[in-house]
Amino acid sequence: MSSRHKHILAAALTLLILPTIETNAQEKRSLEAEEYGRWESPGQGRLSPDGRWLVHDIRRSDGNNELRIHEIASGKVTVAAFGEAPAFSDDSLYLAYRTNRHEDERARMGDEGTPVRNGLGLFDTETGTTETIDGVASFAFSESGKYLAIHRYPPERSRRNEDREDDDGPRGADLIIRDLVRGADLHFGNVSEFAWQDEGSLLAIITSAEGRVGNGVRLLDPASGRLRTLDSADAVYSGLAWREDADDLAAFRSFENEDYEGDSHSLLAWRNLGSLDRQDDGLSQFDPNQSAGFPAEMRIVSFRRPEWTEDGRAVLFGIQPWDRKPEPPESDTDDENEEDATSVDKPSNVEVWHSRDPQIIPQQKLTANRDREKNDLSIWHLESDTFVRLGDGTTETVVALDGGRSAIALDLRRAEFDAMFGRGRRDVYLVDLEDGARRMILEQIPGGSRFPDRTLTPSPDGRHIAYLKDDDYWIYDVRNDTHTNVTDGIPTSFVDVDDDHPSPVVPPYGIAGWLEGRDTLLVYDKWDVWSIPVNGSDPTRLTRGAEQERRHRYVRLDPEEDWIDPDQAMYLSTYGEWTKEFGFARIPPGQNAEQLVRMDKDLTRLSKAEHADVFAFMSQDFDDSPDYFVGGPDLNVLEQVTRTNPFFEEYHWGRSELIEYENSQGDRLQGALYYPADYEPGRQYPMVVYIYEKLSQSVHRFATPSERSTYNTSVFTTQGYFVLQPDIVFRAREPGASALDCITSGVEKVLETGMIDRDRIGLIGHSWGGYETAFLVTQTDMFAAAVAGAALTNFFSMYGSVFWNSGVPETGHFEVGQERMEVPFWEDIDAYIRNSPIYSIENMNTPLLMEFGDRDGSVDWQQGIEMYNAARRLGKEMVLLVYPGENHSVRRKENQIDYHHRILDWFGHKLQGQEPAKWIIEGMPHLEREKEIKRITDQQQ
Repeated sequence: MSSRHKHILAAALTLLILPTIETNAQEKRSLEAEEYGRWESPGQGRLSPDGRWLVHDIRRSDGNNELRIHEIASGKVTVAAFGEAPAFSDDSLYLAYRTNRHEDERARMGDEGTPVRNGLGLFDTETGTTETIDGVASFAFSESGKYLAIHRYPPERSRRNEDREDDDGPRGADLIIRDLVRGADLHFGNVSEFAWQDEGSLLAIITSAEGRVGNGVRLLDPASGRLRTLDSADAVYSGLAWREDADDLAAFRSFENEDYEGDSHSLLAWRNLGSLDRQDDGLSQFDPNQSAGFPAEMRIVSFRRPEWTEDGRAVLFGIQPWDRKPEPPESDTDDENEEDATSVDKPSNVEVWHSRDPQIIPQQKLTANRDREKNDLSIWHLESDTFVRLGDGTTETVVALDGGRSAIALDLRRAEFDAMFGRGRRDVYLVDLEDGARRMILEQIPGGSRFPDRTLTPSPDGRHIAYLKDDDYWIYDVRNDTHTNVTDGIPTSFVDVDDDHPSPVVPPYGIAGWLEGRDTLLVYDKWDVWSIPVNGSDPTRLTRGAEQERRHRYVRLDPEEDWIDPDQAMYLSTYGEWTKEFGFARIPPGQNAEQLVRMDKDLTRLSKAEHADVFAFMSQDFDDSPDYFVGGPDLNVLEQVTRTNPFFEEYHWGRSELIEYENSQGDRLQGALYYPADYEPGRQYPMVVYIYEKLSQSVHRFATPSERSTYNTSVFTTQGYFVLQPDIVFRAREPGASALDCITSGVEKVLETGMIDRDRIGLIGHSWGGYETAFLVTQTDMFAAAVAGAALTNFFSMYGSVFWNSGVPETGHFEVGQERMEVPFWEDIDAYIRNSPIYSIENMNTPLLMEFGDRDGSVDWQQGIEMYNAARRLGKEMVLLVYPGENHSVRRKENQIDYHHRILDWFGHKLQGQEPAKWIIEGMPHLEREKEIKRITDQQQ
């Protein structure tokens, strides 16, 4: 809505927008760069459990962020500067949040070596007052919301001891337990860890003191003030774990062995801690030294937190090999060998890269910490005091299923080689938690090590496992050891047949969840939600999206839910594939789906108050700043709660619309077209074409203007440009030609309107869009100027490089990922040549500005150097911007602003005829740049 959201909106299938008085057009002004900093971007909104309050953060590019607390009924807003991470108490009487500082102050403190510490804000919703407490590392409400735990920071190490190995374990800090009803505080010192009971108000505390004096696990009942010591010893305690909806607690206690590196641990478990009249503490202990079944040369690790089985009869934990300490070197007292004995050569830092490595060395470096913590899932049965090792090798992923009977083990070892090239598969085993017996239930199904995922999803009770095989969903019945194809014969596809990656596995649309008590799975096809019983009988389509080409997806209103309750209404998000209309629908129990609201806007972030029928969602459009609305279950009467960017109407602003076009292959495509803020019918404008893959879905998205957002649509439109974001689809082994076809087809369609000056069209893209940009300027003279950020330019050299940010080779990415080349270069050399910009650079007539960070871990910045050197040799017009220390995108504030303005300078000169900046014509010699930096620095001081 160009005239801002209104206070009350009535909705049936679409919202009724009431007119308001707009600011007179003559009073509006153009947006200047120095005003960008105050523009607001709202974060995720949270409703209080009673639905009376809504809180969200506000981010600004000038760093002046804040938290806004809205009282919905009165419209009153409380602002907390630099507030973040809000959490309501369950009774909605309090809101706690973290307090931070401006980014510039944090940077200054870091430079000075001053610790940067957060604080706590506590807002009383009854009185509207706020208390702030400095130096708070973390906080947590009790389940009832009557108590708040406030954990301070541990003391700083002294400089002379900061490098000393600390054998006392983690350092404790002060813990304050506030009774929010009475306003009284309890103080505890040397607390390293705390955990509230999931249901109830008991608090478990671990104390960690210097010298381990008084270390232990203690239990506080804040209602009575009673503090019980559950265990205390000269040891390090860790890993507090309550059983869900119970008063059973587990923790680790360390012990040492002088022959081994580091600690092992005993496992402690207390049951029924809520019984106040018991005579014993209910403690059970598992000591690996006393267990006949515990593997030799292994230890219990503390970095995998213990986990109770659902029935409380067992505790899961991790074990790994326990490294022996190296033997001390033998001393040589022979005087004549003394010199040789003390002059030991420094070891080489050579790295050994072997072609048989399942993971190459760069990836091994990045995953070193995770690999050090690889462990085998194990289980301790409390009643029989027996130990069972469930994992049988550190290359497995083992996950216990709910229900306490089985675990799933994923083994990738047979497909390690193919997994290196994007074609991972795994064997799946079912493991019995009682005795560790295992059987293979699935062989070489596609996927990686993640679990659960879209291709392997167990039911919350552990009785069934849904998996994808041959483009169908199958159900494995754990108890009966049977497999059933439950989607065979259904006249639709549950995998994304439109996905144009040349992968051997077509990705599924996904699973919504499991219906509680129904032995039924909810899955998606392209448009609809299907209810499919585990026996494969009587599948039901719950929505009617296919008829309108409107996508329906389940909205999880309770983030902690395991099951989907069939006796409660299910809420869905809806999205029109070709209309780009967003909305929300509902499926009442036993009824058909009904559309609640649908708008030609971007509607997202639907949420519900935990204890009230109050719903909230965010609405935005390119010419309508994002705001939150609240309403009842029907979403038919909505009240606007927030008003971001209230100064919006002061400025000229553009608008957006969809365009429809076809490429030469006959593919139906769309694009998002954004109008300049000063648009006048009959006048021709320059246009910037921003590219990646499919972007038309962003047609209703508000772009907050910012100097730190380097490819900002609103900045371009307020600078007098049209902006086009065309959709691109790809053919295998032809990514460049596909992009050329789709982009030029979209541009030609817009040119038909007569609004665009054909001679003043610019092209811009980053990463994959940077590649497309670099490729297009070697294939067509349609564009008067181009900007390519972090662009691939040579498919041969890039194929053999490393994706340094993840450490993996580029090979899999090239063959089945974004490049879509399907095969290695030696199998189709011609395809690699014709899709590489570098091999057609002699045809480049478009002035090109290219950007790279010299620490780019996604696209090797040598790709930019190759293009630059070739263009320089050929006398082509190209400028390469190199930002030292930057990765794939510029992250430092000063570099973001610099790149932003250089793009505007580049297009301003090439597309709008502005006087060129000196660097555009002459470049910037190193010594001259040094002087410029010094001059700017001196001016700032």
